[in-house]
Amino acid sequence: MSAADLDPHRDDVYRWEDSWPGWDKNHVTLKDCRTIIDHACRAYAVSCPVVKVHHKRSISFCIPTKGYISLQGWAFKAQGGLNVATALHEAAHHIAWQLHKERVQDHGPTFLGIYLDLLIRAQVAPRIALESSARSFGLTWKYNDSFRLPV
Repeated sequence: MSAADLDPHRDDVYRWEDSWPGWDKNHVTLKDCRTIIDHACRAYAVSCPVVKVHHKRSISFCIPTKGYISLQGWAFKAQGGLNVATALHEAAHHIAWQLHKERVQDHGPTFLGIYLDLLIRAQVAPRIALESSARSFGLTWKYNDSFRLPV
């Protein structure tokens, strides 16, 4: 089975993220990212992961089974994962795993519902803009109404 079979929404989520300016640029500190992730986890009543930075040319990642997030640091000028959107993307992976374990696809509708909710909470962009943009990339999501902020 290919990676696309295991995570069929991944490429569309990445393309959608790439359409937003600055979502791949470092513009906050590691301390800021830790605070952002901590607030996200508190909103969903899950434990906060350990959050570190790596300075290699590799993407930011989350290992939810180990409670660990690593964000790409400053090794390649301003490009990297020290930004609100990336911190929330990785937090959404951690939260989705904490709530649903292996029953959730890595970039599927449940993950995306959590991610969109976190982006809205952080006021990255208005809900209507985020949802409209995601829809234009063929993405679908499922909000967890027990955690989601009211409209």
